[in-house]
Amino acid sequence: MVARNGFSRNCTSNSVCRCSPIGNMRKLYTANCSNLGITQVPITRPDVVILLLQHNNITSLTTSFSPSLYKLDLSYNKIQNFSDGAFANLTRLKTLILEGNNLDLDESVYRSRVFRELKALRELNIKNCTSNGIHKFPQRIWRYLSSIQILRIDIVSPSQFGRPFRFLTSLRELDVSGVTGFCSIGAMTKSFLVNMPHLEIIDVSACKVTSFSNDAFITQRNLTILNISYNERLTFAGFENLSRSLQFSKIKVLKANKIHCTFGIGTMLQVSDIIHFKNTSLEELFLENNRLALVEMNVIKFFPPSLKTISFVKNRLTIGLYLLEINFFLSLEKVDASFQYISPPFVEIMDAFYCQNPVRMCKNTMDEFSLKFEKMSKNFSIQHFDPKISLPRNLRKVILRRNGFTTSILGTRFHPDNNITYLDMSQNPITSFTGPLQGLNQLKYWDLSECHCPSLTKFFFDYTKALRVLKLNKNFLGKSLENDTDGETFKNLVHLEELDLSDNQIQNLPVKIFKNLRNIHRIKLKSNFLTEWNVNVHHMWNLTEIDLSGNLLRQLNGKAMISFSELFKRKTSMTISLAYNPFACTCESKQFIQWSFQNRKYISDFQNITCTLDNGTSIELQSAVGFLDVYCTNYQLVTFLVSSLIIFFVVITITGLVYRYRWKLRYIYYMTRNKYRLSSPLQRDTFTFDAFISYAEEDGDFAVNESIAQLENLRGLQLCLSKRDFRPGTEIAANITEAITKSRKTIIVLSDNFLNSYWCMFEFNMARMESIYTRSGKDVLFLIMYRHVSTKTLPLSMLALVESRSYIEYPDDPQGNIVFWDKIAETCSRPL
Repeated sequence: MVARNGFSRNCTSNSVCRCSPIGNMRKLYTANCSNLGITQVPITRPDVVILLLQHNNITSLTTSFSPSLYKLDLSYNKIQNFSDGAFANLTRLKTLILEGNNLDLDESVYRSRVFRELKALRELNIKNCTSNGIHKFPQRIWRYLSSIQILRIDIVSPSQFGRPFRFLTSLRELDVSGVTGFCSIGAMTKSFLVNMPHLEIIDVSACKVTSFSNDAFITQRNLTILNISYNERLTFAGFENLSRSLQFSKIKVLKANKIHCTFGIGTMLQVSDIIHFKNTSLEELFLENNRLALVEMNVIKFFPPSLKTISFVKNRLTIGLYLLEINFFLSLEKVDASFQYISPPFVEIMDAFYCQNPVRMCKNTMDEFSLKFEKMSKNFSIQHFDPKISLPRNLRKVILRRNGFTTSILGTRFHPDNNITYLDMSQNPITSFTGPLQGLNQLKYWDLSECHCPSLTKFFFDYTKALRVLKLNKNFLGKSLENDTDGETFKNLVHLEELDLSDNQIQNLPVKIFKNLRNIHRIKLKSNFLTEWNVNVHHMWNLTEIDLSGNLLRQLNGKAMISFSELFKRKTSMTISLAYNPFACTCESKQFIQWSFQNRKYISDFQNITCTLDNGTSIELQSAVGFLDVYCTNYQLVTFLVSSLIIFFVVITITGLVYRYRWKLRYIYYMTRNKYRLSSPLQRDTFTFDAFISYAEEDGDFAVNESIAQLENLRGLQLCLSKRDFRPGTEIAANITEAITKSRKTIIVLSDNFLNSYWCMFEFNMARMESIYTRSGKDVLFLIMYRHVSTKTLPLSMLALVESRSYIEYPDDPQGNIVFWDKIAETCSRPL
């Protein structure tokens, strides 16, 4: 749908363009027509002030632009030419970008009046537009650009900045970098920039600069930022003239990265290279990727006292005596010496074939350092030698990340007057965090991550009490922390606010490991091997985040849930991360899953948490709550019934076995209690009594009177009778088992009265057990059928004796009685 004014619902005549308000102001818009393959410039509404047309197929500028535009980006199209009136209406335009077109820097393209109406233009970018068709560099267009402040342009001739550039009195930044365009300068002299004396920022990086004259920047009195990086033929040999020409400028930032070839012998920074920098106000110096290996003695003394930041990233620095001079960096606040001895990327391998710097003539530096060190040692007295390392007093930030040599952090003493607050030692192959590091009393941020260190002593952090942030992630400190049961490792870090122990192969953390971290805000323990959480956190009043994601937790135990619940009540902003743990969807974990659902507003990644059923299926935690309510109710009922049946059958079985072996058990009990098995008369082949008479009370006259008369008095046997020989005050059962054990035979006076007597049957069964288990199966029992007893009333064990005829009947006649008693006496007598 197209409105009456010819515009689409967007803000241009082309419906594919995207329009968006600028900031919160909905009165002004940006029209983004980039990367759409359009061939013509669309018409814009008056409220469009930014028009983006980069990366299209526009070949000519035939449409008049809206006068309301203050930024126009036509970069990377196919524009080859434009008429003098192409920008006629753009009187408010501040930024014009023509980079990456086919617009040669030639008078035939940039005719004298093409920019005449751009009176408000502040930035012009015509880089990366040069081809081989240049005949004459345009000079007359610059008289109309007196308001321009930023110029980005290619260098087609070292002398192209002629007298017309004197009209650019507002020009403050010149970008001729070969990184984004074409630049070839060679030897840079005063004439190159003489017509632009007001510059503050100059970028001549990747411009194939080979040298500087000693007055190259002498006219640039306002220069504050200079970038000479990626001029690989320059080397530090060009620094002497450079520093000489900058000593009267306002230089604050110098970038001299990669001014040496990638490959070759390590180079050395000499006093002559930087001697004139002492006369500047330089604050930031970047010497990255320069194969810098050594620094000559006294070099540091000639750096300007105003220097605050210095970067030696991607060099090959070695330890030397120059380190003893670092105190001369009076204002130094930041040092970055990362990536030492790191192999260059593969894409730079071709540098080895076409880029070679000459070797600088200098003394054998190692020999020189050795001699100087020996001389200095002689001047030191052992008694007055202080092993403390002194650091620049204003130094606050030190970055030593990813250096390519393996080391251990051993005990080191720094002079306590330093002010280092930030120390990054990450990505270094460190074999041990031994320490301690003394004197770093102001250190607040310490990054020791990705060092793959397997060892951490309990006293390593004893002298860094001011720490606020400690990063130890991606090490192998699990064993060291597991062994710290008393919480000694972090005991002094009472001000610590953030602790990162992620990726440390931690399987278990002691309860007291964080006992003194009262001010901690964030604890990160993700991607470890934790199977449970028992750490004490009740004292962490300021804790707002704890990350336990990516561990091996199947659930949180009751103590942990109570502990976290108390934290949630105290700190409503508290969050916990639990995703990517193998939580179980079982009835045992039901309480944890319900707790998680109830506290889901405190679990930052609750929507990403799943749990696994017994069959291996994963479901979201929210769905698991309802599922387990139903499943576990039925499961508990089934479990109760099955358990009840199992208990019932176990009880029945045990009861049956106890009943089946009741006499054996009772016999063993009494024998054990009386301790007669250890001194059995059978083993000594002697017994106290020849026979123990077991009878019912009703048969006492026969059993006692006649037995004594016939067996003891007439036949000389020694009988054991309950009324006569049992010990008073001793249990009946104990007396019975003792009598049976001390008697060679047990005579059963069998009658119905005997069968109806509990103690008589007890005596019979005890004697039977004695025969089986103590006397190795020898017959102990002797049955007298005193009164006729029906076999139907006899117990099975007694019936077996009767049926085997192991008994004698009482004849009750004078002649038969003599044979009867002789038979008994013969059976009970001691064998010859």
